[in-house]
Amino acid sequence: VIDDTASLEALVEKLATQPRFAFDTETSGFDWWSDRIVGVSIAIEPHKAYYIPLSPDNTTERLNALRPVFENEAIVKIGQNIKFDMLWLRRYGVGVAGFKLDTMILHYLLNAESRHSMNYMARTLLDYDPIEISTLIGTGARQLTMDRVAVPVIAEYAAEDADITLQLCDVLWPR
Repeated sequence: VIDDTASLEALVEKLATQPRFAFDTETSGFDWWSDRIVGVSIAIEPHKAYYIPLSPDNTTERLNALRPVFENEAIVKIGQNIKFDMLWLRRYGVGVAGFKLDTMILHYLLNAESRHSMNYMARTLLDYDPIEISTLIGTGARQLTMDRVAVPVIAEYAAEDADITLQLCDVLWPR
């Protein structure tokens, strides 16, 4: 968990030297007008990822700190349904520049008739069973929103998403 300015600055310095990274956003919902981004996860290498929690008090500051690496055209950005994440970052004024790889699209191009969810691909391509979102937020009438989940819990889930996305790209892109 990257929860202070010094750690965030160190992560940005590290990201700036990387040829690529995978990222994922966590939001309080899907309503562009009333929901908000609650965190960003980033993976540089398999089995290691970072989670940057965002609150109404620090979102602008933390996303501005990440802006140079997201807007660096020399760094490849990897995502699962990357357009969703790009739209949320854009809402906060952060562009995502350079070459982008979307594991959902890569999988579709290789196997159009299959399912393309990250969890399905993790099971079938990586032999790994990821955390289900329902274990964090529940289902039905008692379902929570991500902004109500404790940071350590959401951090594990979100970091895993970025890590699995990176690993899926390593399998799919060469194919």
